[in-house]
Amino acid sequence: MGRDTWEFESQESRFKKGKRLNPLWRAVGCVVIIALSVGGYLFAEWFLNQNAINRWIPIPAELVNPSFAPGLPAGILIKGIFALMFMFISYAILSVLYAVLFPIEPGEYDHPPLKPGQR
Repeated sequence: MGRDTWEFESQESRFKKGKRLNPLWRAVGCVVIIALSVGGYLFAEWFLNQNAINRWIPIPAELVNPSFAPGLPAGILIKGIFALMFMFISYAILSVLYAVLFPIEPGEYDHPPLKPGQR
């Protein structure tokens, strides 16, 4: 017998059916990733233009035109680095905001939080 009986199979199928994620949220996640990528590239473009005017961060010429990849357009390596940094930071901010707005609620089978002084 055990968990292979019909009773447990119906319970498991109901549990899986209730936990399914709406496919629309996959599309929303894809749009967010694309938006962060485009935003990162636009931010990198803006930042490098403003950095050329204001000289906030000194960027070596070797990073603008790398000698190991002479076929790359000028500044594409720096734009990629700044775009990745923007994506990571913006995703971290988005994750923190989501965690604050929608905290995890313990379920039926979760252990209750420990009380102070209890070990």
